[in-house]
Amino acid sequence: MVSRARPVDRPTPPAPTRTRHLGVLVMLTLALFALGCGRACKRDHPYVPYTVGDGASGAVAPDAGEPPPAIDSGAAATVGEPALVAPPDARTWNVEGLQLVSPAGSELLLAIVRDLDGDGKKDALAIVRPPAPAGKPKGEVGPAQIIHYDGATSPPLATVIASASPSRTDAACTPIARLERIGPRSALAEVGASCTTGAAARGLFVVRLAKQPGVAFEIGILDPPGAPRLTVDVDGADRDRDGIDDVTLHLTIEGGGPPFEPGPRLTANVAFFDRSAGPSRDPDEPEASLRTIAAHAASRAGKAKDAPGVTVLVQQMRMLFRAMCAEGGAPRLVKLRNGTSTGAVTCGSSKPLEDAGLAEVRSFVTQGDALRAVAAADVAQLAPATRTTKSSAELTALLAQVAPLVQAKGARTLAVTVNAARSPHPEWGPLAFEPSGKLLVRSATGVVRVDLDSGESADADLPAWPSQVLSPDGKSRWLEAYHACEGVALRATFAPTGADGDMRDVLLPVAPPLGSRCAGGRGEAAATLPIAWGPRGLEVLVAGVPLLVRPESSSATVMAALLGEMPPFGSPRSAGGRALAVATSQGVLVKTTKAVRYRASELEPFAELRQCTTTDDASRLACVKRGRVVIGTFDPL
Repeated sequence: MVSRARPVDRPTPPAPTRTRHLGVLVMLTLALFALGCGRACKRDHPYVPYTVGDGASGAVAPDAGEPPPAIDSGAAATVGEPALVAPPDARTWNVEGLQLVSPAGSELLLAIVRDLDGDGKKDALAIVRPPAPAGKPKGEVGPAQIIHYDGATSPPLATVIASASPSRTDAACTPIARLERIGPRSALAEVGASCTTGAAARGLFVVRLAKQPGVAFEIGILDPPGAPRLTVDVDGADRDRDGIDDVTLHLTIEGGGPPFEPGPRLTANVAFFDRSAGPSRDPDEPEASLRTIAAHAASRAGKAKDAPGVTVLVQQMRMLFRAMCAEGGAPRLVKLRNGTSTGAVTCGSSKPLEDAGLAEVRSFVTQGDALRAVAAADVAQLAPATRTTKSSAELTALLAQVAPLVQAKGARTLAVTVNAARSPHPEWGPLAFEPSGKLLVRSATGVVRVDLDSGESADADLPAWPSQVLSPDGKSRWLEAYHACEGVALRATFAPTGADGDMRDVLLPVAPPLGSRCAGGRGEAAATLPIAWGPRGLEVLVAGVPLLVRPESSSATVMAALLGEMPPFGSPRSAGGRALAVATSQGVLVKTTKAVRYRASELEPFAELRQCTTTDDASRLACVKRGRVVIGTFDPL
């Protein structure tokens, strides 16, 4: 019996160096070029050197508001004609008058049966695949093939239109086989695997239905571990009315695994015109789709109830852009021709990305979160987002609301020098204010105490505090935070200080930046700033986001407010813990019960400032600039 239904698819650590391998992406790319994982998929995490724990998901600030609804941008996909589902283990299949015979060693899975070439006789388009060998893990499958059966011959002549390499070969994966008619003269075939753990890859083929059918469009889909679910529906509507079916991909992203909270369901389109020289992207998409999402984020950003949910919406929008476009830095779509990569889809710069970044800044201003507002402003207009004069003016006005600019009463550079920071590795800074207001400066020769009122300095007769960021028990060291280039989440690496134990990675609830900087085979360091490490965990800023990291449980959460741990020497927090100083591109953000941005000509350019700290009343500021100590004097906060 034939049912007409759509199938289900769906020792002391070594010196830290930047030699991170792009393991997951390398595996996925190699897998995709073959439209399957091949032998690379026999390991879930090749090249990843440390254990990534399954920690709890990252949390946003309390009262995160209602989650945003699903946003389906642009026209909905045309409902396709689903294929017929073959009986189990079918090697031959008599369907609607056609006797279909699978190639040797394969079984029939799905078929579309109709007059495909207009000659008055029924033809068939089918997907076949070798059955799982006996004794192999469930889900192990060989390469799938798309076959055309010509009804003008008897028996129908079978021609292989496209082949795919084997999919993931372990019990965590479910084979995908989808076949449907999507236009008057086109059909869609999807083959690959959907995996609950590790990485996977799928291939999409749009077949032009004619006397001699062929592949008009093919694309591969990468599914990195932990990435939000990405589904692709396709319709073959004739967008330019030239009588030829075109291709519109309706991409939907939703959910996501730890360390993030599940993101909302978002949909955008990428469309291609069928041209004699090959598919040509419609320049109106995905920009039009993204514009709808950005507008929704903007409508929520200024409302106290809705503002906390804007961050996850904008983050998911960036995930969607990253999945679609080469400019995102870790695209999950790769164009193929005869199974060989021809590169990712190029989308160009995006005004909706800038608008969404502006909405995120506005949402933090609405919540009174100056720290995250300034951090969000630093990335709102980074490429591939556009940078328009109007949005720049709006950002300036928004930051002035949450952290006004304050000019120094006085500023100067001290004669004492400090050792250069070993950036990008996290360190405790060389500066610390004492409760008296005097400044301690750690140098290569010891610790100097500077009286900022008199300008006098002398040996402090104190041991130099360590630069390494160590746990309270001294057994663990924070080595780095980095972007592994898979486009999912930043990671923090911790190493044992003794002979026992292993290095360990903790997934951070911080999305990597958009961009193509991670296109090579190495990871990329993220900006870090340690604040305190107490019994409850390590308080840090990573890419401007305040986090509490618990390396022993491999989890990290976003902090709504810093904890009450006493800061060590070299922390950006003041000695009593009342004030915090962080260098940003907009000045030095100083936060007590309120927030301001300190500025002085001696502090500029702000990008060269490192390891700032302040006094409890925020009347004194000290930062490292080019190996020298710059101080500023301000009215107390």
